[in-house]
Amino acid sequence: MRRMLKAKTGMNERGFSILEVIIASAIMVIGISGLMALFAVAAAKNVQQGNQATRCTEYAQDKMEQLLALSYTDTTSQVVGSVTIPNNCTGCGLTPGGNVSPSSPVTGYVDYVNPNDTTHTDGISGTAAGAQYMREWLISPPNANQVMTITVFVKSQFTADVSQQLAPSTTLVAVKQQY
Repeated sequence: MRRMLKAKTGMNERGFSILEVIIASAIMVIGISGLMALFAVAAAKNVQQGNQATRCTEYAQDKMEQLLALSYTDTTSQVVGSVTIPNNCTGCGLTPGGNVSPSSPVTGYVDYVNPNDTTHTDGISGTAAGAQYMREWLISPPNANQVMTITVFVKSQFTADVSQQLAPSTTLVAVKQQY
């Protein structure tokens, strides 16, 4: 009965030869090595994107804290940069104005961050030359309840990598009320 079954099914109990195993392994190694190169490139890109996104958030928080620390009626303090200078300008401080559009920054409501800048102690200046990040803010006029909205927008200015179409950015919104 066993012989008949074996003859009918045509099964061969040979298995794989060592040559077949070597060829299959070589094909698999070539395929995996191609994927590993892809993963290495993706990981390198993601690390840089993550670093830039973290910096955008950090710089946005710094600017928001600086603006929220001002008195509700302060319209004369210089806030371009990281150091607030009291009574240093007209139409500054928490004067309503500005925008959060990188294509049209408003003077007095924008500054630029370059951590590698050695001419400014904090790496923040009012000029875009060599800047790695752009910070803009918008201060809305107070409403009937004496509440103003402050929006801070920070965008990475890195352009060295052409494949990086979307530069990281962060937008923070807060309200300030007069008591």
